[in-house]
Amino acid sequence: MNLRVIAAVVLLMFSMACAPAKQWGQGAIGGAIVGAAALGTAGGAIANNVTPPFKADDKDRGAGIAIGIATGAILGALIGHALFDDEEAPPPEAPPPPPTKQKLVLRGVNFDFDKYNLRPEATPILDEAAKILNENPGVNIQVQGYTDWIGSDAYNLTLSDRRAETVKDYLVGQGVAASRLTAQGFGKADPVATNETEAGRAQNRRVELVPQS
Repeated sequence: MNLRVIAAVVLLMFSMACAPAKQWGQGAIGGAIVGAAALGTAGGAIANNVTPPFKADDKDRGAGIAIGIATGAILGALIGHALFDDEEAPPPEAPPPPPTKQKLVLRGVNFDFDKYNLRPEATPILDEAAKILNENPGVNIQVQGYTDWIGSDAYNLTLSDRRAETVKDYLVGQGVAASRLTAQGFGKADPVATNETEAGRAQNRRVELVPQS
């Protein structure tokens, strides 16, 4: 094999290494077959035409054909792979994360200390919440009640249950199906403001609406 052929092979292999990754398939196979046939024939012809001429049964003629077949198969496979085989498919994208449940803090629906009855300013806010829920009948809601940190855990848990039940009953009275609503108290957990001040504690005595799947 002369220097030009060697240089061509090296250049082709380098260009393939820099090309996008591909799966070896029918293009490489077809190229190998065509290349082996073409260069195998060429190798035999070269062996027959050198000086002095080889005999038809000379082992060197067979060697020329074998070298031509091997070289043609390699070159043909590389060329067929580069030109005709498909690029590897990119890996599938990761599925999107499940949507997070959005809490609806009912601003203005707060409670007096140690109480669970609704204050007058809470009713317009709950009326609007009931309207939205009635316009979206496929959404189920957990009504979550909370307290500030004054008092025992057990007492505040009971008090927060009663606040959640109060809001649930009001929404049912505004036409929201009771089967769509569940009420649960969480006591002094998850404060939204500091419990160090009266204003902060007033914000923590609250109810939240949480959509359920």
